Amino acid sequence: MTRPMTEIYRKECPYCKAWINLDQLVNDPQVRLIGMTFADDSIECVYYFFQHDLVDCGTSFVVKAEFFLDYIGEPLPSHKLTNRDCCEQHCVNLNDLAACGQECYFAPFRRFMHQMIAAKGGEVSQLKPVTGAPRPKSFAV
Repeated sequence: MTRPMTEIYRKECPYCKAWINLDQLVNDPQVRLIGMTFADDSIECVYYFFQHDLVDCGTSFVVKAEFFLDYIGEPLPSHKLTNRDCCEQHCVNLNDLAACGQECYFAPFRRFMHQMIAAKGGEVSQLKPVTGAPRPKSFAV
């Protein structure tokens, strides 16, 4: 029997060495989502950037968005609009947190990014899987 990704994924903070699981990445306000970007037109390179907002830490790190598929409650479109004329270019800029009006493969990840930000602000109840800034000190995959 395979375990859901939410049970097996853990990320070690590159600075303070604390282990953080997916539920903490999604719900813990001390693990703040900074934004989302990708390196090319592949899901393997779509990343969420987080900051570990502890007094003695404050480091930033990245996690591949694919680890959050259990939380995305909508189908992923098969087409990718990256770098096409209709692409709004939000996902290419880490600091751009605007909503995207296009339907492409990356749009559900962007919508989930907004849900995580809202949940950590206390406005939304904690998210559960559908299927089952100080300056960064470092970045690590």
